[in-house]
Parts: sequence; C-alpha cells; structure tokens
Amino acid sequence: MAGIVPSRTSDPVEAASLVADRGAAILVGCGTSEADARGVATRVWHDQVVAVPDPAAVREGGDQDRKKYAFHERLDLHSDGFAYGDKAPDVMALACVQDGSVGGESFLADGYALLEHMDRGLRSFLLDVPVDQTEPGAHETISPIVLTLPSGRRAVRQPLYAQPAPGTDSPERDGLQIARWKDLTAELSASVPRFRLAPGEVLLADNYRVLHGRDPYQGERFLWRVWAWTTAGNGTPTGPLHSDSRYAFTQA
Repeated sequence: MAGIVPSRTSDPVEAASLVADRGAAILVGCGTSEADARGVATRVWHDQVVAVPDPAAVREGGDQDRKKYAFHERLDLHSDGFAYGDKAPDVMALACVQDGSVGGESFLADGYALLEHMDRGLRSFLLDVPVDQTEPGAHETISPIVLTLPSGRRAVRQPLYAQPAPGTDSPERDGLQIARWKDLTAELSASVPRFRLAPGEVLLADNYRVLHGRDPYQGERFLWRVWAWTTAGNGTPTGPLHSDSRYAFTQA
C-alpha cells in the first residue's frame, strides 16, 4: 500500500514526471563522480531549482552528520534535512558509486498514502499538533510533524528528534502519538519492498512525500547525497548550505 519501488529511466524529463506522480524514480546511465552527482538536480528539475549545495559523501552513515548509522544497522524510514527545520530540502538524490557486497537494499514509503489510510486520530495529531522536532544545537523547529505549506503542499516528516512541545497541555498524549508514528514507520521499514541501486544509478525522491531507509550491508558502500531546494518547497535556509547538516547548527 505505502511501499514504493521506483521505476528506472534514462530520461531526466521522465524522471521528473515520475517523481511528481509517484514520489520517486531512478535515473540510470549517470556518472559516479562528485560533479556528476552535483549536476543531477539541475538536469531533472531545471529552472525550478533554487539551491543545490555540494554533495555529501555517504559511507557509514554520512559525512559530518551528527548521528552516524553503522553498516550493520538498518536505517529505518526517515526524512532528510530535518536539522534545517521547516525549510528542509524538498527533493533529494542518492547517486550510487559503489553498492557493497551484501545487503544495503533501499526502501521507500509514500507518506501521502500513509496519511490517507492511517488511524484518524493519529492523522489529526500529525497534521495539527505542534511538536518540538529540534535537533540538538540546530534551528528550533516547533510545528506539526506533517507541515502544510501555504501552497497546500504537505511535508510528511519523520525526524530523528521529536518530543512534546514546551507548554503543551497534553504532554503524555503528545508523547504517545509521537511514539505511535515512530512505531508505524519502524514496522513499515521491515515490510516494504526492497530495491538495489547499481553504480551509475541515482535515486530521486520527493523529500516532502517519501520516507526512505536502507538495510544493513557488508563491504564498501559509497553514495553521493544531494539535497536540493526548488520553487515548490518551503523556502531556502539562510547562510551556507551543504547536502548534510553541517551548516544547520546554531550552537557548537
């Protein structure tokens, strides 16, 4: 129901259409260099792109991200760029350079489908109740987990950090609903379909709609991660940007 196995295409125009329609696509026949990865977003989204920072090297959990995930751990469904708060990148790309010897399969879930079919009480909470999603030291983010933009577009988020907002009149209720959302995405992480990226392939995803994760792996696995901000997003953070969270922190 919510799992996505993205279609492959060598056409950037078709890739953009697939992302718009289904939330994700795989662009094949790409190079594996840092420059190749940097250029993917512009090839696919053209003049919609507002900012494309340098790619981040994703080996064992990331490049200068605060929280690392070891190769032997499953990285459950999540959204990217949450350290930038409500101005997280609205699209992302993962360009495969080396795919590892065993494991490392990717998996995706359609957040919009989850919203449509989940328990009504949890859905209302995610849409309406502000919670504290602030990553320690990063931009303060107190807003509903599912952010509704002025345009009507929704950003379905699963940040690593979420707790009841300061001053809430129902901290126990809020904590329970946050836990329900985490449990739901963790359960899906074990059951949604898997797919594998090969060197020269790039996973493209709507970061407002699609949650993503990967299985444990063995051997060397190396991807370039690219975050991009487009005209369809919620604006661009001020200051320097990178495709990891290094510039999102306001405290040492």
